[in-house]
Amino acid sequence: MASSSDLSVAKREEGKKWPQFLATSAANVAIFTMGLHSGWPAPSLPKLLSDEFPYDVTNEEASYITIIGYVGNLCGGLVGAALLDKIGRRRTILAIALPQLISFILIAMSYYVFELLYVARVIGGLSEGMSLSIIPLYVAEIADPCIRGVLSTMISLTVIFGILFANIVGSYVAINVAALSFLAFPLIFLVAFWKMPESPYFLLMNNKHDEAERVLKFLRGKSNVGDELNALVKDVDRQMSESGQFRDIFAIDTNKKAFLLVIGTRIVQQLTGISAFSLYIQILLSEASQTLPPHIGSTIILSVQLIMVCLSSLFVDRWGRKPLLLFSTGGCFISLLIQTVYFVLKEHTSVDVSIIDGFPLVMMILFIIVFSLGLGVAVTIFSSEIFSASIKSKAICLVNVVFALGMMGTTKFYQITADEFGLAVPYCSFALATFLGVLFIYFWLPETKGKTLEEIQRRLKQKKEKTDAPIKI
Repeated sequence: MASSSDLSVAKREEGKKWPQFLATSAANVAIFTMGLHSGWPAPSLPKLLSDEFPYDVTNEEASYITIIGYVGNLCGGLVGAALLDKIGRRRTILAIALPQLISFILIAMSYYVFELLYVARVIGGLSEGMSLSIIPLYVAEIADPCIRGVLSTMISLTVIFGILFANIVGSYVAINVAALSFLAFPLIFLVAFWKMPESPYFLLMNNKHDEAERVLKFLRGKSNVGDELNALVKDVDRQMSESGQFRDIFAIDTNKKAFLLVIGTRIVQQLTGISAFSLYIQILLSEASQTLPPHIGSTIILSVQLIMVCLSSLFVDRWGRKPLLLFSTGGCFISLLIQTVYFVLKEHTSVDVSIIDGFPLVMMILFIIVFSLGLGVAVTIFSSEIFSASIKSKAICLVNVVFALGMMGTTKFYQITADEFGLAVPYCSFALATFLGVLFIYFWLPETKGKTLEEIQRRLKQKKEKTDAPIKI
């Protein structure tokens, strides 16, 4: 009969998951603050265009205030890539707090100098680009394959929570008051993440085997991590045998496949119009419905999104990334198509649609539900899983550039077409693009569920797989 000490050792060696959840939660405070920055335009644009703001702001100026943050997003990806492999994941993540603090201070000061608002948005975008480039990568590198999907889903969940919080607070208080209240969160992040561990991948990339072993013991909650450490050493050594230059992204076939697949999924995500809808949600609802207050409608939509992202964490490691993405993209296409028909009837015919005044809100809720179940979660997970360690920082940097350009382009496209032609045109355009996205995911996207990061690299090298569609780039 086993002694109590033997039983306790066996139980301990089974490992614990809470250290990984702790490290992810601490990093996600920065993601929450990123959500505040992303969600800031929705409640703030109506205030900027009203008498509440001390300066007269035109629709064109408001548009550029909205999208100029993506310029900072582009720079943030480059800064993140430059720091990631030099000072490490942990220190680079801690550096995100600085532009977040500066951004909110400048927003508050814009009541005295209007131009500071543009500067604040660019600097806030810088922190957003760094967050999107680094934190999903960090989470993927510290996570067990069996819970990597859940941990990565926490990132998407926290972004939505930040956007919702910004929408609620920003709808009821002045822009400068909201900005000053948001300053607390970068400070909380610094305290929470200060003692969190470095990524074991980065430590092994720098031949710090003893420290990597210590970090793995903490993250896995057990004292015996020899097998996993040896496997990681071999994986990192093989992946680091590549030179790790930007040209390797395109010169090495597996890297090129991974890059094009991630670029494709990010483009599909943005061509649903999600960024434009998020930034213009209150203005969109005010134009589409005459009965429901826009801030109430946007709060309902974001609350539904928050709930659906929570639910998606139950499915992403069970059903897989590809099935969820197919369901999500197909659902978005149907929702956008139906909304296109509604706005065509409202704007270009004599049909009276006032009897279904709440229809745009209902359809937007349905759109958010299906988007959140796949495109809102699985794209980030897939992006953090698929790159080789040698080019990961550089590839994610380039992906983030395309991502920022996609957000900027779709947002500006929505603003121009909605102002010039009405809402039917942007909705129809997004619907057609989303349909093409369904075809891309079905024919080209591989499954990564339950695979280690090294197994995903091996999968990319295979030309055919019985369980997945072949990757043909």
